[in-house]
Amino acid sequence: MKIGKMDKRIRLLRPIPTEDGYGGFHTDYEETGQIWAQVIQTNYAEQEAQGTPMNREQLRLKIRPRKNIRRGWRLRLSGEIYEIETVDNTFRDSTTLIVHRYEQGV
Repeated sequence: MKIGKMDKRIRLLRPIPTEDGYGGFHTDYEETGQIWAQVIQTNYAEQEAQGTPMNREQLRLKIRPRKNIRRGWRLRLSGEIYEIETVDNTFRDSTTLIVHRYEQGV
């Protein structure tokens, strides 16, 4: 992993379920830190050839290894909020995140 290519600052948002007083729960998000990430351009033709479902609203980010990040977390990148769909810890030196833009109410 080349540290010089990690040029985007992201803020991690961890979900915290809280009771709503009516027997249900709603989720609030708390900022757990800021880290540097590399946005990797996705080759959609390659993804399609492998049969991997991806759309153009998704981004692939590479960060330093973080074992505590889970699916369902959110992150803020350039003023936009993204929801983490996939966390890949296959490689020892990095963690890969596949995220999609979060649209409230959808």
